[in-house]
Amino acid sequence: MRKILLLLLGLLPALCVAEKVAQQRVETWSYNLSPPFSLQGQQGLSAAFVELLNNEPANNRRFRFELVELPRKRLDLRLADNRPGVLLWVAPRFLSHAQTAQGRWSRPLLDDQQVVISSNRQPIDYEGPESLHGLAFGGLLGHLYAGLDADVASGRIRREDVTSDLQNLEKVSSGRVDAALVPRSTLLYYRKAKRFDGLYVAPTPLYSFRRHLLMTSSLSGPATEYVLRVVETLPHSPRWLALIERYGLESLGVYRRHGRANGP
Repeated sequence: MRKILLLLLGLLPALCVAEKVAQQRVETWSYNLSPPFSLQGQQGLSAAFVELLNNEPANNRRFRFELVELPRKRLDLRLADNRPGVLLWVAPRFLSHAQTAQGRWSRPLLDDQQVVISSNRQPIDYEGPESLHGLAFGGLLGHLYAGLDADVASGRIRREDVTSDLQNLEKVSSGRVDAALVPRSTLLYYRKAKRFDGLYVAPTPLYSFRRHLLMTSSLSGPATEYVLRVVETLPHSPRWLALIERYGLESLGVYRRHGRANGP
């Protein structure tokens, strides 16, 4: 018996090493660096979702998802190199065909919009680019805004870029710009935190989009299938539903607690 115990103790380090080697590390990218996806000093939705992927029983410690937050240019390099990974919260319209070639899309997780905000003191009802002619609007550095870029280039709209949505919200609140473009998801988060109550949201958004996950074609088949299966279970996941409520996004959930909300 003693020899058997010694043999088992001798094998234990090797078994631990084998388990560690067998666990696949999966880079999980997010270039959404604004709330609620990324929060300074506390867990944002991106980190919470990666934790969910790691802790699902179906994972069984096969995969270790690791969040990598990075600016869009660095993400584009990873996609150009076809690095294996999972991209969070992205709409197909935001990527080129070359960047998504043979990758796998999940079903949508969130409905979102790029909304036009202004001050309650001088509200702007957006009905097209002409609604912003002669005005200054805040955008995000490096972002393209379909439908507005031509009018910006011609000088009919003056665009002022900043590096965060929070800066744009503050500039509209203080009257330093007439309007700004902000994702509804970000606005809902700040409203849940009871900030920026004096803002007017135009009923017509610049555009609407759905946020998916993208698995690159170089990601292993088992990891890709695992992520897709997890996303399929989200409509019935109390943990997911609690997450979107925590960050004020329950109205954006494609599926909610009592069934289908906004379609497939």
